[in-house]
This record gives sequence, structure tokens and C-alpha cells, in this order.
Amino acid sequence: MKQKNIIINSLKESLLLVWKNKLFFLYLFMIEILFIAMFFYVSSIYIPRILENSKAMSDYMGQQKFDDITIASNILQQKNILGEDPLAISRNFNEIVRNFRIYFAYLFVLLVAFLSLSWSLTNRMMHKISFNQIKKVFFRIFAVLLSYLGLVFAFFFSLLNVSITEAAYDTSKIFAKYILFLIFAPILAYLMYVSLSLSLNTGLKDIVQRTFGIGIRKIHYILAVYFINLILFIVPIALLSFFINKEGYFLIVFISIILMIFSFVFGRILLINVINKLTAE
Repeated sequence: MKQKNIIINSLKESLLLVWKNKLFFLYLFMIEILFIAMFFYVSSIYIPRILENSKAMSDYMGQQKFDDITIASNILQQKNILGEDPLAISRNFNEIVRNFRIYFAYLFVLLVAFLSLSWSLTNRMMHKISFNQIKKVFFRIFAVLLSYLGLVFAFFFSLLNVSITEAAYDTSKIFAKYILFLIFAPILAYLMYVSLSLSLNTGLKDIVQRTFGIGIRKIHYILAVYFINLILFIVPIALLSFFINKEGYFLIVFISIILMIFSFVFGRILLINVINKLTAE
């Protein structure tokens, strides 16, 4: 019953807060739109390059014959079994790795910058803090994001720090890294959002201890908030994916996009509200 009261009261307070601060909420909403636009802009540059190199590598391999007779004939004629331009594979592979590295670097900068701004301004809306306090919270959140996202992106860069030979012959090692990442990534994400929600009133030297304290002892509250936020995100995504290719449903598609962005901003407010209540107990 206590858990239900905290969650319901936080939902009511969060909705009331949004209603009382409609203009400020609109600013946060626009920041989310700007972030999404920047994300898609960067993706539109590098994802096509990566796909182009992947296709070139695949097409080249598809043109080669690897049956026993052809391989034997090429060996007898002292030809490379990978065709006339065997370096085409490594060239395209290296380009894929290079573009992924640049793409991830841009994503890292975007995430750290926009999340620092959006979380600090969310605290400003909720607690009416001064400009000096906003600066402190901003740099505190910035440091938290550098730590958590730094670990995530360091993992991705470690995967990209391989040659084509290692990628081809040491797949089990790479697969093992992926498994470890899939185990620890949700845990890191869970702890990161708890840390971000604590950043207003918790110094950096205490934030790890308090994150684990709240994150473990009050896990049922926080998971309940995550579940609500997930529902708020999944519903508009489901509507969007269902109606986006259908004619005559522009309004539903538009509303779905608005609700999806709303879920990001409101989800932050709700989580901060709940964690503030949990720390006050």
C-alpha cells in the first residue's frame, strides 16, 4: 500500500507540475526534439556510409567462387583465392570501423551534452533553484554521465579495436564480450538514472553510495517507475509503427510522436519525484 501511495502521489504531483509549468515544460520538450533531430542528422551521415561499405564487401565476396575446383585452380595459377583485389575486403572493413568510431564519438558527445542540459533544467523546473545551483547540478550530472556512458562507449570502442583477421577468426571472444555487455548494460542504465535523479542534493563523493543504497533497498519502487515510463514510451511507439505507413492517419502519427517525446520528459520528472520521496523517508 505504501509503495502504491508513493507512486500514485508522484504521478499526480508530476502531472500537476507539468500543468503549472507549461512553458518551461515546452522548453524541455523542444530540447528533446532538438536532440532527436541531431541524432537523426548524425545517423543520416554515418549509417549510409557503413551500409555502403558493408554492401561493397558483401558484393565483392559474392562475386568470388569458393568451390574446391576454383580454389585449386587459383592456387595452381598462383592467384589469390580472394579474387583480383583481396585488399578490397580489408579496405571496406577498415572504413566500416572508422565510420563506426566517428559515429559513436558524436553520439557520446550528444548524449552527454543533451542529457546534462535536460536533467539539470528538469531540476530547475521542479525545485526553482538558482542559476549557480543549476551550474553545480549541470556539472555534477555531466560527471555522472561521463562515468556511466564512458563505460558503455569504451566497450563499443574495444569491439572496434580489432582487425578483419581477428573479427573472422576470433568470433567466440567477441561474442563473449557481447554477452557480458548484455548482462551489465541494463544494470548500468538502472543505476545511471538513479544517480541522475540524486544529483540535485547529493555530492559526487556520496553519489555512488547513495545510488546503491536507494537502487537496491528501494528497487521495487524504482522498477515500478521504470515500468510506467516504459508503458508511456511503448504505447505511442506501437501506434506510430502501426499507422505510419497507412494513408489518412497523419493526426494519429503526429500525436504518437508528441506522446513519445512527452514520455521522455515526463519520465524524468516522475523518476526524480519518486526518488526525492524515497530519500526523504
